[in-house]
Amino acid sequence: MHRFVISLFLIFSSLAGAAEFRTWSNPDKTKSFEAEFVSSKDNRVTVRLKNFKTISLDIDKLHIHDQLWIKQNSKSGAAGATANRGIKQIDENAIFDTLVFGDNRDTVTKKLFASNLVTSNVALAHIGRTGLNNIFTTREKIAGLTCALTFNWSESGQLIEVTLQSEDKGSQAYSSDITDCWKEFEQLLISIYGKPKQSTGMPKISELKDEQMLASHVWRLPQGGSILLGTSKMDGSYQTVVRFTKETY
Repeated sequence: MHRFVISLFLIFSSLAGAAEFRTWSNPDKTKSFEAEFVSSKDNRVTVRLKNFKTISLDIDKLHIHDQLWIKQNSKSGAAGATANRGIKQIDENAIFDTLVFGDNRDTVTKKLFASNLVTSNVALAHIGRTGLNNIFTTREKIAGLTCALTFNWSESGQLIEVTLQSEDKGSQAYSSDITDCWKEFEQLLISIYGKPKQSTGMPKISELKDEQMLASHVWRLPQGGSILLGTSKMDGSYQTVVRFTKETY
């Protein structure tokens, strides 16, 4: 599993964390180790290494993704401790990073510029001219591919959908780059949400029509809505897609 746990894993599910080994990283992701989560209390987390040694460490010694994973998977939670130590508390209704269904455009823009998980080459002052679609991208790559964000809004201007779409690749890369990205997203989503509500194999390239996304997996969000994983074809190029939508599938 790729060490970068993208912001889609900031969503809080109702699942308790099953004992399994995962990659943990320090705040700047220069160091990492494999261990299974045991417990957390106050600002400490206990994990078990593969050599069966149990260690305890300060939660704020871990990357923000790991801190949020602990909050989601620990019954006691770590929100209060992390908030007190300078880590912003994430809204339990968040569906991607700190974004919540119902946020307006200004709120989404401010949250994304404050995010440690996405970046933009467009200045805040110029956003009004360009719109938000494809302005923000993931800071790190998934299986070697950068992912851009697009948004859908209700008629009243409220956020109803966030989509992560990998960079475009030609048909020759569908069985390599696009497949690798799809597999990594699948592993990451399963590690957080468990078994999907629905799942099939990765869509075949022959099944995709231009301007179309085909979903292979569906997860239900505990705060309402769904997560779709699949692939798409746009203007003759192919992408891996993860969609957070207010609709229930």
